[in-house]
Amino acid sequence: MKETRLADLITGILLMLLSAFWFFQANKMMKVELGIGPGVYPKFAAGGLFFLGFVLAVLSVIKGLPKWEGKIDRKAALRLIIFVAVTFVYVRSMRFLGFNLITPLYLFFGSWFFGYRKYIIAAAASIGITVGIHIVFRMIFQVMLPQFRLF
Repeated sequence: MKETRLADLITGILLMLLSAFWFFQANKMMKVELGIGPGVYPKFAAGGLFFLGFVLAVLSVIKGLPKWEGKIDRKAALRLIIFVAVTFVYVRSMRFLGFNLITPLYLFFGSWFFGYRKYIIAAAASIGITVGIHIVFRMIFQVMLPQFRLF
């Protein structure tokens, strides 16, 4: 399975860079004098993501990387670009369409895009994950999620 080890190394490094960026962005959040401020959870999540990216990168190196032949898989690169563009549209459209409407569509698209073809299960999972995230963040953490504001 040496084909995925280079991808694992790159993914691990990108996760570490992204989590470091998030960590430093969380430092810019409002500070509170007493108790836990709004930046604590993002720092905790970024730290966990950094650790997991580090483990992924180290394990890919330990298991041995394949010799790079200098070829780029154009189909895979195009798929990556498309999914990044869809993710960008998802994030930007959330302020207008709201979290509860756009997230199941995004999750369903992601499962379809990466080859999952059991549509009823994918739809149920997309809705279930959205409901679960809504319950955790809105009801437990009491964090306001973006609402539908098109009209």
